Amino acid sequence: SSSAGKRLRAAREAAGMSLEDVATNTRIPTRHLESLENGDFDRLPAPTYTIGFAKNYASAVGLDRREIADELRNEIGGLRPA
Repeated sequence: SSSAGKRLRAAREAAGMSLEDVATNTRIPTRHLESLENGDFDRLPAPTYTIGFAKNYASAVGLDRREIADELRNEIGGLRPA
């Protein structure tokens, strides 16, 4: 099963967009987008913000916001104590 980050990257590449394109579109710093794609949660802000970023990223590349958010929530939940 593909991670939320991998799905975001695949959709971005399919749309012919660079990380910079998504950053411009969403106003999310490129380094955060990169960390999202790589599932590098240690380098991202609090889960609430990270999930917000993922939703905006999903919108920018035409994925379902809620689906990506739920997927990411599960991934983060599995890595961080509540």
